[in-house]
Amino acid sequence: MNDVLPLLLLYCLHRFNGERSLSAVYHLLSGKKSAQTLQDSKWFQLEHLFGVGKDISMHELEQTVHELVAKEWLIPVAERSYTLTKRGIEQLEQWLPSARFFNHLNGFLYHSVDALFWYRLSLVVQTISNIIHKRPFEPIHRHEATLAWVKRYLFSQKRSISELAQALYQELHALFSSLPEEEATIATLRFTSFERIGWTNEQLSLFLQKDPLYIQLTFQHILHYMMKRAEREPLAFPILHDFVKDLVSPVSLTLSAQKTYEWLCKGKTIEEIAHIRGLKRSTIEDHIVEIAANVHEFSIEPFVDSKTKQRVLEEAKRLKTRQLKKIRDAVGDHVSYFEIRLVLAKVGEIGAS
Repeated sequence: MNDVLPLLLLYCLHRFNGERSLSAVYHLLSGKKSAQTLQDSKWFQLEHLFGVGKDISMHELEQTVHELVAKEWLIPVAERSYTLTKRGIEQLEQWLPSARFFNHLNGFLYHSVDALFWYRLSLVVQTISNIIHKRPFEPIHRHEATLAWVKRYLFSQKRSISELAQALYQELHALFSSLPEEEATIATLRFTSFERIGWTNEQLSLFLQKDPLYIQLTFQHILHYMMKRAEREPLAFPILHDFVKDLVSPVSLTLSAQKTYEWLCKGKTIEEIAHIRGLKRSTIEDHIVEIAANVHEFSIEPFVDSKTKQRVLEEAKRLKTRQLKKIRDAVGDHVSYFEIRLVLAKVGEIGAS
């Protein structure tokens, strides 16, 4: 597949449906950890793409949008906002089956730690391969925290290096055997051993004659798949579980929202937290919306009564929108924007297509 950036743009803009600008796409792909971008990723069901395109520039997005408008796949609906034409939707539907990297990408959960997981795994593979074959080597990564982690991990092993190598091989073989051949090839060729240096994404792109962005996203999708399996199946993948268990946080919040959450857990009200932290009430409300979107067990009942919640849900579904003003016009001024945002944050799948 060689049209990955146009695909990503069509996919994101289709989900946004003219309700967010091109900047929202950029912030999503770059993983901007603002309350708005985190909420957008939830509301529009784009969590899997959060932070997976850190190297994509705004200029590239703008240039690609101009090309898609010229092809009549996109149409402007407001300043820097676009919706897909019928031809654009048809093109997106044609491309999606070949975009297998959507299957396991989970940028929201893994985008900030997948590189660390790869550093650990690839350095362990390189180290044990060279030890077994009695070869001196230069570490493939010079990431100090990873070097220290790998050293601690290997010294903590009660089994021999050969036994560790065999056990790790079995885990990797089990995972890669469940992937299509091309993906297993991409993953395998990235590894460095005693006899070869692992290929870069650029080398794989040339070898497979694929878009470099396709290779990058496919490799991320493989890493996320491995991390998910290792995290959820520690008995089946005990070694890989060791590599990932301290990397994944069950909750992704901005630092300021995390502090507000801690005060909420202590029973403080919005007014009390605002006073304690020296922040505006509106800022604390922003934090609560972020918490509602990201903490599964967090209840919005103290802030929104069930009748209001049901009314907001009904109007959002009827209007097929997440635009706050449209929903408020429908439900009435007695319902605050804060209440509407909370309901949408908690039920992110409203109106998803």
